[in-house]
Amino acid sequence: MASDRTPPDSRQAMQIAGLVVTACVITNIAFYFLSSLYFEDRTAIYGAVTSGHINDVRITFAMFTGSIGLASVIAALKPMWVGHGIASVAALAAMAAGIGAATRDMTPVLPVSLIVTSLILAVLIWRSLAKARGAWSFLIGITSVLAAVLLFGATKVRGVLGVGLWTALIIPGLLAVATVALSMIRDDYRDA
Repeated sequence: MASDRTPPDSRQAMQIAGLVVTACVITNIAFYFLSSLYFEDRTAIYGAVTSGHINDVRITFAMFTGSIGLASVIAALKPMWVGHGIASVAALAAMAAGIGAATRDMTPVLPVSLIVTSLILAVLIWRSLAKARGAWSFLIGITSVLAAVLLFGATKVRGVLGVGLWTALIIPGLLAVATVALSMIRDDYRDA
């Protein structure tokens, strides 16, 4: 039952937040130094890169780690709402992308796939919130598959949306957070 699960107290929440912030800071420091090495090598092969471009890459990486870190901290406190909320945003985005693809001169497979995915997500979210174990487990499967597909398809998403790679990787990162958040509430579905 949902009442069996106790949310973390303020001390646990601060510890979780501290660990996530520390991991984000360490990751950004490592990225700063490793990106310097990368851009030095790239300059030797392809020519100079502006300092503005290097700073943009570092800022978008910080946005990537910050958004995933923030979502992780909130998921530790409210896993049901974060998991279902991110899945809801994914459903809305899939519907908007499906309608957008349908209005352009594309093969009908893409818009139909996106719209069907959106509708499936909406039904799964609705049934999962009603404590249907099958819907909850299938929702975890869908969010994890979407995270993996978008992780490997991030370069295509980057090209379509016209954003940087690290910005495109925020989407699969948040879907991974949703997957973990949904799995954290498994006790709520034991008796369902």
